[in-house]
Amino acid sequence: MTSDPLENLARTGQLKHEPPAQAELNGLFLSGQRRLGDAEQESLSLESRFDLAYNAAHALALTALRLQGYRSESRYLIFQCLKHTADLPNVQWRVLDQAHRKRIWLSTKAIWKLTNRWWPR
Repeated sequence: MTSDPLENLARTGQLKHEPPAQAELNGLFLSGQRRLGDAEQESLSLESRFDLAYNAAHALALTALRLQGYRSESRYLIFQCLKHTADLPNVQWRVLDQAHRKRIWLSTKAIWKLTNRWWPR
């Protein structure tokens, strides 16, 4: 039995083995860097800046996971794996988990507002 946490997640089906592709890695990293830069634009709304920063973090975290030869469909798990892919302390990847939860809450709130605006009860 292996003690490698990423391999254990693959064994349980939470991660998938997939060799890293240089073009994908380059694209993810560049996307993350550009979004981080855009998130610093003070002329944008806080919601837009949050969305850009969150998606930048996801792209960079996915880059780290893909470098290890794994893929996941779970954004939460991609952030959680930063402990193993980038040696990120728990307290730091948990901040990304909070951002993930906030993003879900904001998306749900926006969908509710749109639904009630177009289809009032």
